[in-house]
Parts: sequence; structure tokens; C-alpha cells
Amino acid sequence: MGKGKFFAKAAIGAVIGGAIALTDRQTRAEMKEWAVYLFDMLKDPEKLSASSKEIINQAREMVQKATEDVNFIYEKVDSLKELTPSVKELVDETKTTFLPHEEDTSSAAGQTSTK
Repeated sequence: MGKGKFFAKAAIGAVIGGAIALTDRQTRAEMKEWAVYLFDMLKDPEKLSASSKEIINQAREMVQKATEDVNFIYEKVDSLKELTPSVKELVDETKTTFLPHEEDTSSAAGQTSTK
């Protein structure tokens, strides 16, 4: 019995909320356009079917594109994971090739200061 009262009051609240929303001119215009669209669709079931199929196809295309984008990102992340150690090794080799004197100088400076 409590559930019946809840749903009845919820329905009354929805009707009151809808009535209040319709006091706005722009909302009324949008609702009228939507109602006309729905009635046109109901009059022509083939148009409704075609519209539904078009929406479904668009949704499929969006999902497919999103999946392709995610796969592309995963591939790039994986390639970066593989590339990072190689780059680090290359930087270390370059550093030791171009800066061997600084290492020697710093070790020599350390020896001079201890003497």
C-alpha cells in the first residue's frame, strides 16, 4: 500500500514539474517541435525504422572509431615502453662519449684537493 502512494505522488510531482517547466516559452516551443516530430514518426513507421537504423549505424561507427583510437593509443604507449630503454642507453653512451674529460677532471680535482 505504501508503494502505491509513493508512485501516485511521484506521478503527481512529475505532472506538476512538467507544468511548471512549460511556463517557459522556449521550453514550450521545443516540446511542440518534439511532439510534432514524434507524431510524424508514428504516422510513417518506415521513416521511424529508417531513422532508428541511421541512429544505430551512427552509434556503431562512433564505437568503432573510439575502439580504433584506443588501439592506436595502446600501440603508441607500447612502442614508447620499448623505445624508452633504448633512448636511455643511447643518452648514456652519448654522455660518456662527449663528457669523458669532465669525469676525469672531477676525479682529478678530487685527488688534488686531498693532497
